[in-house]
Amino acid sequence: MHEILLDIRQRLLNNEYHNEEHVRLALVARVVQALGWDIWNPTEVYTEFKATKKEDNTRVDVALFTHDFEATAVFIECKAVGAFAADLAAVEKQLRDYNRDHTALFTVITDGRHWRFYFSFTSGEFKDKLFCKFDLLEDGIEEMAGYLETFLHRENILNRSARQKAEAYLMLGKKERAMKDVLPDAQKLVSLPPFPALPQALVSLLAAKGLTITAAEAQAFLVGGSFAPAVPAALAIPKSIIAKSTSTAATKSVAAKQPKSSANVSRTGESVEFVLVLNRLSIRAIADWDSATRKLRVRAGSTAMLRDRDSLTGASVALRKQLLEEKILMPLSDRLEFRQDYTFDSAMQAAAVVCGYSVNAKQAWRDPADKPLADYLNG
Repeated sequence: MHEILLDIRQRLLNNEYHNEEHVRLALVARVVQALGWDIWNPTEVYTEFKATKKEDNTRVDVALFTHDFEATAVFIECKAVGAFAADLAAVEKQLRDYNRDHTALFTVITDGRHWRFYFSFTSGEFKDKLFCKFDLLEDGIEEMAGYLETFLHRENILNRSARQKAEAYLMLGKKERAMKDVLPDAQKLVSLPPFPALPQALVSLLAAKGLTITAAEAQAFLVGGSFAPAVPAALAIPKSIIAKSTSTAATKSVAAKQPKSSANVSRTGESVEFVLVLNRLSIRAIADWDSATRKLRVRAGSTAMLRDRDSLTGASVALRKQLLEEKILMPLSDRLEFRQDYTFDSAMQAAAVVCGYSVNAKQAWRDPADKPLADYLNG
């Protein structure tokens, strides 16, 4: 899958996919075949599937079926590259309508570059069913391959693990959104008797709304970390708020173990803080970018991929080896950790060492407002 995605990325860059049919046949069919689906079996990979019996125009571009039709079907709607970005709401309405008569486990929309996954068996508006999305030109190849394997591989659909993980993604996303919504009220609550710590205020406010979170989840949210594997990037909160509001020793102890929050935009006059996150693999690196030297200093406590991939250049492979030998990088059970700060000569070099594979560093490094490093370099 890694090599296929690299090839598709290059073809996207070369503008080789000219229309919707190119996306469906030369891109989507190629991907689903690599994920264990028999594209030559029309009962398994059904193109132009009539999803709604009474409406002839509601035909799914690609429907994936197993013997357990209702519980495991996947609907994939294909668009020409860039075709659905202008009116996403209309496309989501189209996907919703596909599920009137036959509810698919997942409904996917893609223009080849952008992929959006919706979990049908959950309540709420269709847009709120979104649990995974990625951009084939901007996001890490390894991470995107992981998403596709996790949620679209035929075996993972059949054994229900894809459904279980989608449900977990949705729940974690729901918790993060809920904590963001009540954060202003929680900040007010900490200044009133009995003066709770900010994490506990979040727990109490969400409990009143019928949503259970733990203090650890609230704390991880506040320091900008991921409170569970395979969760979308946590919403960063300024550490000044945390320092003002989390008064207990236990809370301070937990926060001390985390890399500093990516919400401190300015550490010095010319320094901006950036974060690089690989959600599925729980890799998170925090770095300070010096606008004068254009170098990135990755902070101690940041994590990196345990192993490098074939796409990594020889220079980056050698640098990762050097950092391991010098014990700047130390192996943990499933990742590497920076035991001290390290200044890289370029953002690209830093991203390659963290990810273990070639990556678009200008887009991978993001500031607290989710602004890519590219915007600073072009400024």
